[in-house]
Amino acid sequence: MQKIMIKGFILTCCVLLSFSSFAQEGSWTGEVVDLDCYVGNGSKGAEHAQCAKSCITSGKPMGLLTEKGDVLLLVAGAKKETLANLAGEKAEVTGKKSTRGGITMIVVSEAKKSG
Repeated sequence: MQKIMIKGFILTCCVLLSFSSFAQEGSWTGEVVDLDCYVGNGSKGAEHAQCAKSCITSGKPMGLLTEKGDVLLLVAGAKKETLANLAGEKAEVTGKKSTRGGITMIVVSEAKKSG
């Protein structure tokens, strides 16, 4: 009976640990980019900010370009307008980061200008 309880406890711990790896809460810093222009031709920065704002506002997908050069898809929900206004600038994005189908994304809960 004790072996069954230990095995059950270990199994429960493994399951709980595996769930925690799917969504990681935290904050990430980088430039908000519209993915259409960034992926298509590398457009980013202050010189591309107005275009990026227009693209994001019109519904094109957006991402966070980190200082390491990684791009994380931003799922904005109610924060879409805030993120559009931060396009081309360094921003701090808070939310839940997860990976599905090879795409790493952040479901955004907060966003603000950084630095």
